[in-house]
Amino acid sequence: MSEADILASTYDDLCTVYRPTKDVLPSGETVFRTSLEGRIVHKDIPCALAKHSGGKIQRSPSTAVTPTEYSVFTRPEIDIQAGDTLEIVQLGKTVIAIAGRAERHRSHNNVPVELRGDTV
Repeated sequence: MSEADILASTYDDLCTVYRPTKDVLPSGETVFRTSLEGRIVHKDIPCALAKHSGGKIQRSPSTAVTPTEYSVFTRPEIDIQAGDTLEIVQLGKTVIAIAGRAERHRSHNNVPVELRGDTV
């Protein structure tokens, strides 16, 4: 059993990866499809959504926000590119995220993500 196999055995979440794509309609019109309308490049792959930090309060004169950084861990052969939309199912709840540039290792990929919303 390889290190990638051992790490993958801990992935309890599922992820579908959508990649932005450009289509040409029969009328000749060009349509750019993004987010969940993009092309599915991976469906229901095992992954692990992990909170990277508890967040730091950022204040402005009128608001205070606490952004939290997240990462998605996948097997090393899974190609997730910056700008891909991820639909992640964790503990029965679906979250939508946008991928950043993946940090690639022989044993796994660590993909920073920005959460865009929850769905049920």
